[in-house]
Amino acid sequence: MSNSSSVGSNRSLHSHGSRGLNDPMGSQDNTTSRKAATHWELDEEKDLIAFLSTRKSEAGDTMSFKAHIFTEAAKHLNTTYPNPKGAPKSQSSCKTKWTMLKRNYTIVKDIKALSGF
Repeated sequence: MSNSSSVGSNRSLHSHGSRGLNDPMGSQDNTTSRKAATHWELDEEKDLIAFLSTRKSEAGDTMSFKAHIFTEAAKHLNTTYPNPKGAPKSQSSCKTKWTMLKRNYTIVKDIKALSGF
């Protein structure tokens, strides 16, 4: 019986993530770094919308822009706002912000269309 309990306890050490026999304290390598988050001020959001509206003919009916438009938007924003609160704007952060703005707009538009609102 003692043999089976030692096997069970051995398995439980391995089932709890990074803890193991060679590293009982489960220390982790903290040398990996995360990218700083992009912070958006209201004026920056307005400027993104204004910039993209000048390029709306390239977006089609769904207002879906190609990557190079978001790259240009990021350059524009980083020039206009050279000392951002968070990380500088990137193609990815501009695309993500635009996607969220479109989604929120659609939600509000749908709520306003409900009867009795």
